[in-house]
Amino acid sequence: MNKVNVTNPSFFRKYLDSFQWDQILHNITNILIGLVLLSIFFMILRFIGKKIINRLFDSYQKRQADMSAGRLKTLHSLSINAYLYILIFFWIYSALTIIGIPVGTLLASAGLFSVAIGLGAQGLASDILNGFFILFEKQISIGDYVTINEVTGTVSSIGLRTTQIRGNNDSLNYIPNRYITVITNMSKQRMKAEINIRINPDTPIDQVMDIIKQVNKEYVPKRPTIISAPELLGTVDMGDGTIAIKEYIPTTADARFEIQFEFLELYLTAINKAGIKLPDNHILFGTNH
Repeated sequence: MNKVNVTNPSFFRKYLDSFQWDQILHNITNILIGLVLLSIFFMILRFIGKKIINRLFDSYQKRQADMSAGRLKTLHSLSINAYLYILIFFWIYSALTIIGIPVGTLLASAGLFSVAIGLGAQGLASDILNGFFILFEKQISIGDYVTINEVTGTVSSIGLRTTQIRGNNDSLNYIPNRYITVITNMSKQRMKAEINIRINPDTPIDQVMDIIKQVNKEYVPKRPTIISAPELLGTVDMGDGTIAIKEYIPTTADARFEIQFEFLELYLTAINKAGIKLPDNHILFGTNH
């Protein structure tokens, strides 16, 4: 019976022995060390860059006291996002180079991949371009109350690719900038507090309007958030069979509701003091701007 020579290496053993394991381990170690050092370097750049951007915006805020806090916060957030995107791009490029992947050659030779990248870049370019015009034209800022694409809420963030809206139900909505076509901004600097006071057909309209004018004459000069004279329009048809006295009070954006409630109370107190009776359901607020 023939004996099997166990000293003959198998095919698999020969295959494994053909590898230069020392060289492979050496290369893997060098790649890992390179990636770790690269990541540490970019983390340092991230830390230093954010510190510099924060310092610049703090200094700019002190010099530009007239710029709104919301717009300054928007530009600050966008600058941070742009800087981080640039760092991520160069980190990926550097990491692939350390691994030994020729990024330029790969992109040039991979036709379908290049097309996919091109289509993605086209969408990204549209996001960035549209976002740039939104900021350049001061259409919205962080903290503004807006309606975009049937989503109503407060602007939470404006990035290079997306705008985040915190909805009235506290949901966070991500809207790609390329799809933002119509913006309804309800937080611009000039707003109008709208007040409608329902009256009876036999209400002395002239007397009520005189009372409103007298209240405005006394209290408007004391309210710096009222930016121009109130617009007392007179009687209007509310469309439900009732009439009301309508007035607009131009205010700053953050003071609209405060002025609306305060002056309504002042009007009603003065009208009641004059002995004029109003309908039971005599109040109707508006939100025009």
